[in-house]
Amino acid sequence: MYSMISYWLKYYRHECGLTQQQVADRLKIERSTYTYYETGKTKPDINTLIKIAKVFNVSYTALLQGVEEELEDAIADIHSGAADEEEGLKYRTHATTKYEVELLFVVRNLTPKQRKEVMNTAKKFISDDE
Repeated sequence: MYSMISYWLKYYRHECGLTQQQVADRLKIERSTYTYYETGKTKPDINTLIKIAKVFNVSYTALLQGVEEELEDAIADIHSGAADEEEGLKYRTHATTKYEVELLFVVRNLTPKQRKEVMNTAKKFISDDE
């Protein structure tokens, strides 16, 4: 399950220009273990988070950005269920979802031309619904 921690691990690793193997080597762990952190299959414990933060030269709290909102979203989704559809809400207005964060990460890795195409396509979906 993709999470905010996963997002930040991948984000900062890319910012540092490191491969998963390079990060794993610096942490003295298997690459697959680090990969599981980035894909959200497992989460690093706090001691490992602190070590990862040192590798990326950021505070460990930088790796936890959005985690609180992520938990609030999960709780809100449990409580609201299908209420958004039942009430006919067109747009959700609470904090960014994991899906939205993942989509943002994908878009950031596109070329400017590809971003423009994605935006135009997305706008067509919205205008078709109106």
